[in-house]
Amino acid sequence: MGKITERNIDATTAPTWGSVTITPTDDVVVGEFSTWTITFTVGAYAMDVGGGLKIGTRRQADFGQPQFDDPAQDNFTTVTCSRKGARFETFFDPRGHKRPFNGVAVIRLAAEPLYPGDTVTIVFGDTSGGSRGLKVQSFPEAASDFAVFVDPLSSGEYKRVFCASPNFRILPGPSEYLTVVAPTIVKAGGAFRVQVRGNDRFGNPTPVAASGLSLDADPEIEFTLSADSGRASWIEGVTLNQPGVHRLSLRQGNTVLAVSNPVIVRDTGDEIICWGDTQAQTASTVGIGTPDEYFAYARDLAAIDFTTHQGNDFILSDADLEEVRQAAIKHNQPGRFAAFFGWEWSGPTGTGGDRNVLFIDDEGPVFRSSHWQLWDEEVDDATRAVEAVHAKDLQAKMHAYIEETGKKVIMVPHIGGRRSDFEAQDITLEPVFEICSNHGIFEWRLHEFLDAGVRVGVVGASDDHTCRPGLAYPSTPEMTVLGGLGAVRCLEHSRLGIYDGLMARHSYGTTGARMYMDMTAAGLGIGDAGKAEGPVEIEGIVHGTAPVEYIALFNRSKELARFTPNPEVRKRDRIRVVWSGATHQDRGRFMRWDGGLDLSHGRITDAEPLNIFTAKYGIDEKRDNHLRWRSVTSGQEEGVLIDVDAPDDAVISFKAGPADLAFTLGDVRAGDLRWDLGGLEQYVTASTMHTEGDVMDVPFAYTDENREGDEQAYWIRVVQADFHRGWSSPIFVT
Repeated sequence: MGKITERNIDATTAPTWGSVTITPTDDVVVGEFSTWTITFTVGAYAMDVGGGLKIGTRRQADFGQPQFDDPAQDNFTTVTCSRKGARFETFFDPRGHKRPFNGVAVIRLAAEPLYPGDTVTIVFGDTSGGSRGLKVQSFPEAASDFAVFVDPLSSGEYKRVFCASPNFRILPGPSEYLTVVAPTIVKAGGAFRVQVRGNDRFGNPTPVAASGLSLDADPEIEFTLSADSGRASWIEGVTLNQPGVHRLSLRQGNTVLAVSNPVIVRDTGDEIICWGDTQAQTASTVGIGTPDEYFAYARDLAAIDFTTHQGNDFILSDADLEEVRQAAIKHNQPGRFAAFFGWEWSGPTGTGGDRNVLFIDDEGPVFRSSHWQLWDEEVDDATRAVEAVHAKDLQAKMHAYIEETGKKVIMVPHIGGRRSDFEAQDITLEPVFEICSNHGIFEWRLHEFLDAGVRVGVVGASDDHTCRPGLAYPSTPEMTVLGGLGAVRCLEHSRLGIYDGLMARHSYGTTGARMYMDMTAAGLGIGDAGKAEGPVEIEGIVHGTAPVEYIALFNRSKELARFTPNPEVRKRDRIRVVWSGATHQDRGRFMRWDGGLDLSHGRITDAEPLNIFTAKYGIDEKRDNHLRWRSVTSGQEEGVLIDVDAPDDAVISFKAGPADLAFTLGDVRAGDLRWDLGGLEQYVTASTMHTEGDVMDVPFAYTDENREGDEQAYWIRVVQADFHRGWSSPIFVT
C-alpha cells in the first residue's frame, strides 16, 4: 500500500511520536456489537494543548459512528487520561482527515499538557452505561484495525502512529438464504458449472452446511454443502439437454431453497455472455483488501467472468501498480476468468473526469492525472514525467501507445465521485460508459449522449471499495445502491473476447440482476449500427430474475412503447410509497430521505421497506399510526409498503427529504399520485396499484413507422417487480 494508506509499522517512530495498542484483536462478526480499547502512550515530543488524536477507519467502512454524549446508546465512546486535570474536546468529524481516512473521531487536548509516558485511553463501544457497543461494519475484512493519527504540537499536521497490536478479522455472519448462479448461455448437453453459496443478512457469501440438496439438471444432481468448503461451492458437470429457457431449482426434499438466474440452452452457436465488473479497488488506494483477495472474490465468490482493479491514479504508487499487475496475471484464466490489468485515471470533471483504463496484455503504461497523494519515492522519474492532466491528453497518449505497439486498450468513463464530462468521450477508445454503480443510477447520462448524437453503449459496474467486486452491497451514504454488472456478448471467454464485445457495444448493464436481454431493430443487434429503409421492425425478449414490471422501448429519449406482461391490480388497503432522486450530478449527489409518515386515524397493520439495502437504513420505528425510516437515494427508487385499516378520509402526512406533503386514502385509492420535487429527478409517488403474476419471460415487438431525423437509437429499459433494472446498449439505424 502507498504511504498515505499503509499502517505505520516503523517502530523507530514510537519513541518520539508515541505508540498505540488496540485490544482485543479477536475476530468479530459483521453487524454485531463489540468494544475496543485504544491506548495511546505519549512519546518524547509530549503533547501540547490544542494537539490530540484522530481515530478513523477507511472511508467505506460502515462501523457505527462514535458518539460521546449518551452512555445508553449504541457507539458510545469514552476518553480518559492518566494525567490528572487533562481535558479533551471530543466529536466525530465526517470530513476531518485526509482520504481515505475521511471520517474520524477527534480527541483534542483542551487543558493540561501531556508529558512523555502519559496515556490516553479511548473505549469505542463502552458498555458500562448500557450501550450495546460499537456496531461492526457490514462486510468481512481479513485485516482490519483503527488508524490512529497524532498531532503532538498543535500544528494541524497529523501523522499515523505506530501500532503494536496485530490486525483483527471481521467475519461474515451466519447464512440466512442460498443463491444459485449459472451461466446465461450454454449448449444443449454440454457440461457447465454452477455456484451455490450461503449469504448472511448483508448479502456477504458465507460458509453453510446443508445436506439432502438437489439441483434439477439433466440428470438431477444430489450433493451436500459443508462449512469447510469455504464461502461458496461449485457444482461441476451440470448439463441441460432441452433447448429453451431454464431456471435451476435448488431443493431440499420438496422445499425449493433457491432458483438460479435464467439459463438459455441452445443447440448451436458460439455466442456467450460474460458478466463482469469494470471498476472497483482495494486498500491500495481508498478501499480494503489486497489485489489478490479482490480478484479471488470476483472469480470464486461473486462468480463473475471478468473484472479489473481500478485504483485512483493520484494515490496509486508504482509498487501498488505492480502488485495489481501481478495479481491480474495470476488470476487470468482464459475460459474461466478474465482478469484485466489497469488503473483509474482520476482527473476532476473539469479536466474530463473519471475513466477506467483496461489493458488486454499483461502490462501497459500509466499516465496519471496527477501525483497529488504520492511521495516522490513512490513514483519513478520516468512515470512522473508523463502526467496526462486532461482526458484529451490521456486519450492522445493512449492512441500513440496503441499505434506504436499494436496493442489494445479500452477505457470506460463513469460517474462515481468525479463525474466524467460526456463531451470528453472518445468513442474510438471509450465505446461504453457505466450507467449504474454503487454510486447511483445514471440513465440521465445516456440521454445526454443520445441527445448530442453520440453513439455509445452501456455496462453496469460496482466501483466497490470493500473488496467485493461483482457482488457489492451498499456501505456508506456515498455507496447507497447495489453494485451493478455488465453483460458482454462475445465469442470467447478471454480478455480479447470481452474487449471485442465491448468495442462493438454488444453489452448491457443491470443493477446486479443476471437478466437476459436481447433485441433487434431492422435486423441489427444490440450495439450495432447500420442502415434500413422504411418502417423499422423491432423485436426482442427479456428473461428476468423476477417478475417483469415493464419494458420501456425508446428511440433516443422518446419512449415509443411500454410492455407490461404482468397484471396490475389495485389493493385499496395496501399502499406503496416510493421516493427517488439525487441532489445534482456530481460528488455528494446522494439524497437523505430520513423521515416518516403519520396516519391521522385508523391504523397501520403492517409495513416493510422497499429496495433499501444499505445496512444502517430501513424502518426504525413502526406504530399503529406512525412510521420512521432512514433512506438515501442516488437515482434508485426506495420506499415503504404499508397495509392500512382506515377509511377514505384518513390522511397520510409524509415528511422526508425535500418532501412535506399530505394526501387522503381516498385520493390514493382513486388513482396514482406523484409529486415532482426538482433537483435531479427527485419525486415521491403513492399508489395502490401492484404488479401481480409471475411472468419473467417477455417477448416484445414494435414497428417504428414514424422515424424522425437521420439516425434512430433504439434501446430498452427493463424494470422488475423487485426494483432491479437493466438497460441495453442502443441500436443505431440510419
